[in-house]
Amino acid sequence: MISSTFATTTFDSGVIPAGQAVSPTGVSVEFLGTANKYGVNIHDDVFYNFASGANNNAGKFLTYDQHDLRDYLVEGKALTNAMINIQRMRETPVAVQCYNVTPLRNIIETIIVTNSNLDLQDGAIAALQFGEIFKAGFSSNLIGRNDGKLDDQREILYCERRVYAQDRSQEFYHPASMGQMAAPPAAPPAGVNTRWLNNWLLLDRTVTGQADMVIGPNMQILRLIEVECYERSNQQVTTSVPPAVADEFTHLDSQVVVYFPALTVNVVGEERSMTATEKAVEYSNVFLANQNQP
Repeated sequence: MISSTFATTTFDSGVIPAGQAVSPTGVSVEFLGTANKYGVNIHDDVFYNFASGANNNAGKFLTYDQHDLRDYLVEGKALTNAMINIQRMRETPVAVQCYNVTPLRNIIETIIVTNSNLDLQDGAIAALQFGEIFKAGFSSNLIGRNDGKLDDQREILYCERRVYAQDRSQEFYHPASMGQMAAPPAAPPAGVNTRWLNNWLLLDRTVTGQADMVIGPNMQILRLIEVECYERSNQQVTTSVPPAVADEFTHLDSQVVVYFPALTVNVVGEERSMTATEKAVEYSNVFLANQNQP
């Protein structure tokens, strides 16, 4: 069995003041400590850095783990009849402090298990390229040394895409039940109340990939998180003329603080020697997919 445990991560959009689209303090992302009930003591994943020390960009971040399977390559072995399952501490993100979260913008989580060898050195993948990782198996358009990676289903052992949406039935906004957070000095107009979000829902889940055979020389497991609601620009205008601005945007602050609970990815199968034909076919596919690597 091959196993990778991913830590619980905390995402904080920072306080977005009324009338502003993004937080002036910026987004922060970090692993959650064990003092919290969702924190784990041991994990295998590390952050991808957009630049040295910068582990997030535009509401996106990536943690990953890598397994060295060169012994399989040397010995001509493979893990056959492979099955991949994910054990989650919790099915959905935990709403820690989510208020006035902009509508129509969700949270997207993508988990990929692949034999492709992505270049994950600092800055190797730009923020705009993260949408291409989401397309894994469907003609992604990664650039540089990652050109041609993840563009074919044969490279994908497992890919799970999950969309989390605000649970509008679990909001609290009446002044009698939840405190208001009006931007000083002016109070908001009547009926413009802070919306406190209590829960995120699993809105959509898709799974792709072919894990029948796991071979060397390496395996990567990626967990990509895209928090689209880290900013609220879509509340500024509508298609009306003149453009309308939401009262909530004009008068109330916003913030998104969530935990992404820990999970474990298990790859289970039967280890056996490969036939000559399997070696030729499978490794030709892997090396063609990784031809840009040194």
